[in-house]
Amino acid sequence: MYLFKYNSFTINTSAHQHISTFIKMLVLAVVLSSCAQIVAPGGGTKDATPPKVLKFIPDSAQLNFNSKSIYIEFDEFIALKDLNNQLLISPPLSKTPDVTIKNKSLTIELDKNETLKPNTTYCISFGNAVQDLNENNPIENFQYIFSTGTFIDSLKLKGKVQNAFNQSTEKGILVMLYSDLSDSVVYKSQPDYFAKTDKDGAFQINNIKVGKYKLVAIKDVNNNYKYDGETESIGFADAAIDVSEKQNILIDLFQEPAKKVFLKKYIHDSHGKVSLFFNQGSDSLRVQPMNNDQKGVQEYLQFSKNNDTLTYWIKNFIKDSLILQVSNGNKVLDTVSLKFISREDAEKSKKNPLKLKVVISPNGNQSFDLGTELRLNFSNKLDDKSEFWQYVYTTISGATLKEDTLTKQIPLIVYNSSISVAKLGDSVFVELYDDKKPYGIGDKNIANYIPMKEWKENTNYHLFIPPGTITDIFGLTNDSINIKFKTREEKYYGSVKLKLSLPEGRDYNYILQLQDESGNTIKEVHVREAFQEIDYHFLAPKKYKLKLIKDLNYDHKWTSGNYLQKIQPERVIYNSELINIRSNWDAELEWKVTDNE
Repeated sequence: MYLFKYNSFTINTSAHQHISTFIKMLVLAVVLSSCAQIVAPGGGTKDATPPKVLKFIPDSAQLNFNSKSIYIEFDEFIALKDLNNQLLISPPLSKTPDVTIKNKSLTIELDKNETLKPNTTYCISFGNAVQDLNENNPIENFQYIFSTGTFIDSLKLKGKVQNAFNQSTEKGILVMLYSDLSDSVVYKSQPDYFAKTDKDGAFQINNIKVGKYKLVAIKDVNNNYKYDGETESIGFADAAIDVSEKQNILIDLFQEPAKKVFLKKYIHDSHGKVSLFFNQGSDSLRVQPMNNDQKGVQEYLQFSKNNDTLTYWIKNFIKDSLILQVSNGNKVLDTVSLKFISREDAEKSKKNPLKLKVVISPNGNQSFDLGTELRLNFSNKLDDKSEFWQYVYTTISGATLKEDTLTKQIPLIVYNSSISVAKLGDSVFVELYDDKKPYGIGDKNIANYIPMKEWKENTNYHLFIPPGTITDIFGLTNDSINIKFKTREEKYYGSVKLKLSLPEGRDYNYILQLQDESGNTIKEVHVREAFQEIDYHFLAPKKYKLKLIKDLNYDHKWTSGNYLQKIQPERVIYNSELINIRSNWDAELEWKVTDNE
């Protein structure tokens, strides 16, 4: 072994050979890596140009068209994206043609049995489906048009489709024109022309022949270009549309009420209670036990606000199964058979024990809103110990409402399954409600009995109802009810004085709703005069909107339409400006509703 010395470095020659070999291998690896690496050419810009058509066979806008195949050639390689949703053919064909691509070309093959209408202009629209292969640049609204006649029809119809109830819009709603003006055509035939809405609800139907047409919009759930009744939404123009006249049509889309009432489902998860859910409300719903041959059995029915949910209560029933016949008037809807939960099993249940529970609405804690009703909802129907329209009015010793340091004894009205702190003149009491409205004492006049909303600001309240005060139909009583809450300061809220003006010379029957931005109704009043001032107090600081419903049938709610009866849904009008409420802020607003709205 030899040692060479160069300046301050000493190298072992044997080791040097190994190092030299390693360096050579390292250099080779770097070179190979450099050769394999693909580097994008510098200085270039990203291609943002969509494909261009070089030729059509047959030619675009071909007259006297009689071909089964269409060939389109582009200047670059193409791809198709989302063709199933983008491809529209108007008038519709009996079968969707085959669309294929190869390199820079696109071919449309019509079904061999397809019969085209004579003297008709067809439009095959690809939307944005045709794109270049590398950068996905689409050809916007790419179309191929041809005519089986001697000219291309050029009329068009524009408009907008909106939800009749809340004026929301939706992409993909089918808007159709029919030369057949009969009402039944929407059920049995495909349209002569159609288009689909964009996300803003706008539509445009092109290349329409001169004439008058029935105009119908539907939410076509099964994509058959026909109206399938109440399972789909529909909107229609009141009269035939002359497309030669320039029009911008507004269509209100609605869902027709179901023609038949039916039971959707039922739930039996606690002793003596069966909840029945229906597809729509009815005042004539009835429930009858089919295997009740026992004495002493008692039954009760409770309806929801819209009469589409019915709660059936049964007391002193001891069989292990229950058979219920559910009817709407004289028509039997269904028969329900269920394994009946016995009282013994319910009392032993860990998941859902038999107990009289209370839920406070709103949650009775801190920051209780002024102008709000305090209500207690119970899990079971309460025992009113009275016949319908007869009320027990008793003062319960120990039931108190404490306002800071002032404590008041409060009487108790027993009825149904929820109670509310309420007022009668200067007296405060706890009043029990049925599912829809409060009732008075001893008579049917409820005008003087209103929920207590006149709370003092920034004040501590304590509602106490002793245990055993309230009894349900099963003999269960309440535990101690202690509700403590504190009201907000009045300066937290804002208010609005609204001056509403309606068109003169009309029959005034409107529902005015103050809503938050999410569409939840905060306040509702019924308007019967052309000019009215409404004061909104205790509004939390946020944005609100105003909604006006033309209540044409005087039923105090929005009513949908009926296609065959040519009844449009009740008109809904929104105030165009949002109301921005700030704390400790009072605003005035004028809303003039015009004849055009």
